[in-house]
Amino acid sequence: MKTVVLLATFVVCCSTVISESVTSSPHRSASLIMNNRGSYQRIPQEKIVGGTIVVPNSLPFQVSIQRRSDAGSRWAHYCGGVILDANVVITAAHCVSGIDDTSLRVVAGEHSLSTDSGYEQDAFPVSFIVHEEYDTDHFKNDIALIFMNQAPLDLSVPSAKPINLPEPTSQYDPPAGTHVNVSGWGFTNSASWSDDRLSDLLRSVNISVVSDQVCDKAYGGDSENRIVLPSMMCAGDMKKGGLDSCQGDSGGPLFTGSGETAVLYGIVSWGEGCALASYPGIYTQVSYFLDWIAANQRVYSNYFNWPHLRHLSTRPMPTPDSKHVRTVSTS
Repeated sequence: MKTVVLLATFVVCCSTVISESVTSSPHRSASLIMNNRGSYQRIPQEKIVGGTIVVPNSLPFQVSIQRRSDAGSRWAHYCGGVILDANVVITAAHCVSGIDDTSLRVVAGEHSLSTDSGYEQDAFPVSFIVHEEYDTDHFKNDIALIFMNQAPLDLSVPSAKPINLPEPTSQYDPPAGTHVNVSGWGFTNSASWSDDRLSDLLRSVNISVVSDQVCDKAYGGDSENRIVLPSMMCAGDMKKGGLDSCQGDSGGPLFTGSGETAVLYGIVSWGEGCALASYPGIYTQVSYFLDWIAANQRVYSNYFNWPHLRHLSTRPMPTPDSKHVRTVSTS
């Protein structure tokens, strides 16, 4: 759910609700709204606007996080995610925070949401790890890890591969003007908002990195009150607009390269509107969280891979702050 701001009214656009249709979106839309403290509050939203359909299996790191419908008979695309390992997927915190873990599944090798190709792999979470300082008002630390245990992903096939993370020595995002890509099954134009229609096929769009200073100014920030925080990065088309992520793309990747050479730089998080020239999309900056990712991936992956614990997915896991970890049974 990339946060979207409605310029004229500054109101929340609309919370999407899962229905029986596989083309419905359960994401919240995002807007900046005025809260009772006189400042803006952000709410998530996401989509791919102005992009093109990708070649099947050309983005093997992309997954569809899907949620079971209220009736329990169908699954609907809910958020994007990115493969880090056979049992670890990274996504946005707002995609999983407060969600019933048992209602979600991760689908790797997905291309069409409505038609099976035979490349799909379903995996079910045993735990979510939401960043312990995730801030729902400002989307600070909008990052989470999903762990699968009993049926991890098969990464030996071409349709499911982990993405590369930035080098630990890199302290900054790619410089302003660098071409990057963002992908997902989100809405393809603003008219889609009226009928909650996602793209059936995986799409990608090429956009440019926008400097933090330019982006922060666009959102009304200043030196004393930054809107775009150091843990965020921006990308879009500030000349013409029309290129962006949007409703349905949250948690998905902002990356360079392709296939097994791709590098993950951002996670779809929030923004004002979709594909507006004056407002680039805002992403969680992955390089800012490399230590957090490594620490949690090491602790929890080791825990789940201990042979005597593989079938104890309901057992509490060792964590310095267990309130941010929810374990569920996948049986």
